[in-house]
Amino acid sequence: MASAISPFFRDPSFDPFLFATIGEERNGMMLSVLSALARLDLDPLREAANLSGLPAPAATERLTSLLSSLPSSQLEAPAAAAITRLVGLLPKAARYEARSPGPAVVAKSNMSWAMVVYFIAAFAMMCAAQFAERREINAPTAGGASPAATAPVPGPAKARSE
Repeated sequence: MASAISPFFRDPSFDPFLFATIGEERNGMMLSVLSALARLDLDPLREAANLSGLPAPAATERLTSLLSSLPSSQLEAPAAAAITRLVGLLPKAARYEARSPGPAVVAKSNMSWAMVVYFIAAFAMMCAAQFAERREINAPTAGGASPAATAPVPGPAKARSE
């Protein structure tokens, strides 16, 4: 099967077409366009995008050809009216190119990776700074006592007796 498109870039305007039923299979189950195209070893979203880019008569002819290539043991050939109804469910305004994302998507994804690397580097530097600070605080002094033990304890000042 052709490689699937990332679900992050999937266009939901094709859902009415892809999830529409073609007809009833011989076993009594309803067959969707999505299932039929997948059974033909086609990428359903890519094929829907290709069909939506065609004029209605050419899309009808292509879909008829595809559905007629399904084994007759699975489904009776759908009527012309059913195929016309299915083609009518394709989005008209969408000129979707399924093969590659546009330059804006590529630029955005490149920027996203740069931001991820930046945040990982910043996090690592913060962790290293915290580790060094703790190590400095807990390091023993030359006399063997910790810095906290040798530091003067603040308290009331004692009066000097003269």
